Amino acid sequence: MQQLPQEDIGTQKPYFRLSELNAAIKETLESSFPDTILLVAEISELRCKTKGHCYLNLVERKDDQIIAQMKANIWAYAFRKLSEKFETATGETLKDGMEVLISVNVTFHEVYGLSLNIKDIDPTYSLGEMARKKKEVIERLGREGIINLNKELKLPLVPQRIAVISSSTAAGYGDFVNHLEGNPFGYRIYHELYQSLMQGQEAETSIVASLNEIRDRIGLYDAVVIIRGGGSQIDLSCFDSYRLAAEVARFPLPVITGIGHERDDTVTDIVAHMKCKTPTDVAQFIISEMRNFEERVLEARRRLIQKTKEIMREENQRVSVAARQFKHIVASTFHGEHTRLHSAIHKLIHGTSATVNARVNIMQRYSGDLSAGTRLFLQSEDTRLKGLEQAVRLLDPANILKRGYSITYHGDRVMKDAKEVGEGDFIRTRLYDGVIKSRVEGRDGQQ
Repeated sequence: MQQLPQEDIGTQKPYFRLSELNAAIKETLESSFPDTILLVAEISELRCKTKGHCYLNLVERKDDQIIAQMKANIWAYAFRKLSEKFETATGETLKDGMEVLISVNVTFHEVYGLSLNIKDIDPTYSLGEMARKKKEVIERLGREGIINLNKELKLPLVPQRIAVISSSTAAGYGDFVNHLEGNPFGYRIYHELYQSLMQGQEAETSIVASLNEIRDRIGLYDAVVIIRGGGSQIDLSCFDSYRLAAEVARFPLPVITGIGHERDDTVTDIVAHMKCKTPTDVAQFIISEMRNFEERVLEARRRLIQKTKEIMREENQRVSVAARQFKHIVASTFHGEHTRLHSAIHKLIHGTSATVNARVNIMQRYSGDLSAGTRLFLQSEDTRLKGLEQAVRLLDPANILKRGYSITYHGDRVMKDAKEVGEGDFIRTRLYDGVIKSRVEGRDGQQ
């Protein structure tokens, strides 16, 4: 300690140089903590360098607030032995959020300041306060039956309207937007940012407020996305709170998280509908869902076209078979009608000849007894018979058809009355030189 110069003699106050102050602090600490001491603290951040040295940030909390914080280190020669010992005994690796019981030397360097050099770690000590609280929150959500509520919601087939909870300055938000808008398929995905704090004491309240604001406009969105760009365990502690996790679990829209934390899942990740590793992964998931829907539509279109072609082929085959059957039935029917008509004509001619012959025989039997009047009678009868013969010839169906008449059939029956058919029935009309097929559109005359 030195005195001020004479020109400042009025003050008469001693002063330290910084090096002297640091030396005094170092001497005081070494005399106060000459040996290794046991310390309980929470590992809020753990970083291991390529050379094997491990650097930690230790904290103490009260009512979720950090009330003490100090840097610590484990040199490479001790870290491998201590980490293997801890993992073998507990089945856990040293990580952020653990509360540990450690043996430390309190050191003070005149340039680098105060730090703790960790000499040993008690593997029997429980998980850190942060991990314990996280476990309690998860168990509470499970007891209340809400831990899987958001997972049970159905994500729309085309999640095209997205509410985003993030900070506009977060790198993760920029990555999300760029990946979404630059998708290779040209999908137009509407997204709206709800500006929120994503770390610190006010983050929980800010994110819950954004969720409530989205709830008031629920009909505008298909899903909610919560994203940020990673961070330390302390930075992400708000995502392990019961209040935020319960809000996410009960939210009426599917919630997708992309907090960017590659280590343990936060409680918010656990209760969300879908957890992605990074904001970019969230954007890719949304694009993939839309692509999957488009591929299903294209596949359905392909199957529809294929099935239509198959039906058309089957119907064409069925029509071809029906046409062949119809042609066979018509030919068979015509053949039968021709045979019946020929038989009727033969019977008519044969019957007429028999009648004439019978009359001739009768006339011959009585011809010897008849007088000239009989001859006159015979002449008269001969004339009448010739008229009958002429009438018979005129009644020949072929001659009737030659004169312009026709025969109409409904099925196998000859039609005699227009009431025998109705609209839409098929009929056949036989003329002298052929057959006409018709479909009935209506009838005239008395009903």
